[in-house]
Amino acid sequence: MRLGTTQSAIARLEGGGVSPSLSTLRRYAEATGTKLHVELVAG
Repeated sequence: MRLGTTQSAIARLEGGGVSPSLSTLRRYAEATGTKLHVELVAG
């Protein structure tokens, strides 16, 4: 896999079953040809 992890780990990530680290999200974005954008907004 391009992300360097198992299909079950990807399924948990996509299903919301885990709270991924920023580094994991960066690798996921790179592997899928997308960009990671993190924004903090006042609530």
